[in-house]
Amino acid sequence: MQQFPTTEGFIPFRGYRTWYRMVGNGEEPGKLPLLVLHGGPGASHDYLEPLEAMANTGRRVIFYDQLGGGNSDHIHTTPRCGP
Repeated sequence: MQQFPTTEGFIPFRGYRTWYRMVGNGEEPGKLPLLVLHGGPGASHDYLEPLEAMANTGRRVIFYDQLGGGNSDHIHTTPRCGP
């Protein structure tokens, strides 16, 4: 399998950091990136990493971890009850 460039970092969101990783060079004409969404809450992107192979189809593959999971910031608050 071909190796593709990987970019990894954090995007700020409401005072927290959301982790992302992009795999691939960009999109070939007529193709869109694949945005990979993991389950949750509290899960991470790890189990979806085999989808990196989709970069071989001429599109970037973009992973992220939702806040509270994986490499993103974990928010420690008391749950609200009621409206």
